[in-house]
Amino acid sequence: MAKRRFQKGCFIKEADGRMYSIFYDDIEGDTKRVRQFLGSLQQTSERAARREHDRIMQQVNRRRGSVAPAYRGQTFTDAVNLWRQAIAPNLSPATVRARESGLRLYVLPRFGTSAPHAIGVQELQQFATELRKKVSRKTVINLLSSVFAVFDYAARCEIRVPTVGFKDLELGSEQAVIVPFFTREQAIQIINTAKEPYKTLFAVAWSTGLRAGELLALTVSDLDFDRKTIRVNKSADDRTREVRQPKTKNSIATLPMPSALEPLLRNYLEHHYKPNPAGILFTNRQGTRSMKRESLVQFVLKPILKRLGIPAKRAGLHAFRHGLATELAESCVPFSVLQQQLRHADVKTTLRIYAHAIPASQREAMENISIGTVIPIGTANAS
Repeated sequence: MAKRRFQKGCFIKEADGRMYSIFYDDIEGDTKRVRQFLGSLQQTSERAARREHDRIMQQVNRRRGSVAPAYRGQTFTDAVNLWRQAIAPNLSPATVRARESGLRLYVLPRFGTSAPHAIGVQELQQFATELRKKVSRKTVINLLSSVFAVFDYAARCEIRVPTVGFKDLELGSEQAVIVPFFTREQAIQIINTAKEPYKTLFAVAWSTGLRAGELLALTVSDLDFDRKTIRVNKSADDRTREVRQPKTKNSIATLPMPSALEPLLRNYLEHHYKPNPAGILFTNRQGTRSMKRESLVQFVLKPILKRLGIPAKRAGLHAFRHGLATELAESCVPFSVLQQQLRHADVKTTLRIYAHAIPASQREAMENISIGTVIPIGTANAS
């Protein structure tokens, strides 16, 4: 169907309080003028009626193949450039890299020349549906998050944007992904096998559940042996190793220093720590900057896992964090304790850990009712 001229329609409020939406629509092959009753002021507010008028016009324009014109300086690409100038510099380099990659590869080729307010539910739903054939659900969510972030700042710049969010879209279900994690026994094996400075680094990773960037950005001044605490208020970028604020505001915290970790840290500081101007706790071999996570995993952690016979596929420093979380959840610690230790910005993330962990109480209950001798189904002795 050929595209028709985009129309805003006309909102009419009569003296008696009755409100109408007037527009042109294709009816039985002909273009006809339509006058649609929206309600009276006794039934609804003018604001609600105007919203209904806008909704009707969106439907009519979509049905007729009409696309809203992009005003000069107000394409989606223009909105992205505004976001790049004002918002991106305040985000972590890793976040900016991820968003820029998604915008460049998927979003801008699709919506770059469109007016922001023309990218509504139908357009984003079709975009998401097509993407799900190529990438994971999580990637689609990340791409849409970038779009919504651009919309948010564009709206603050008084650029017209659509009212659309995740609640308006159907993204399908995600296949269960097994996240690698170390058990307590495996973590002990890894720590005992590693040499310094990696022995202490892995011990801190397991005992605190710090993210890799937070772990590699720790400084000596973050350790308080008097109060037995470890301060978390910065993170090292994976690629540049630049130290800046951590992932979210929730990430900033003061965590307890377990008593078993204290002597290990004291021994490390006395015998293995390399003094440096920034006071970085775990530096590279030259003692000039923090370690690089990729090298640490590839050349230190994975060879240890291979030596110990521990599955190494997709396992990294995060496996210590997820292992601690699983251990705490299975030990039935209060939900609030787990959330405070892991410092998740979204409570749903913490809930997912509780969902996949099997509490000790559940294991004990099932052990108590289990049958001593189990006969496989299908054998001659099975009933």
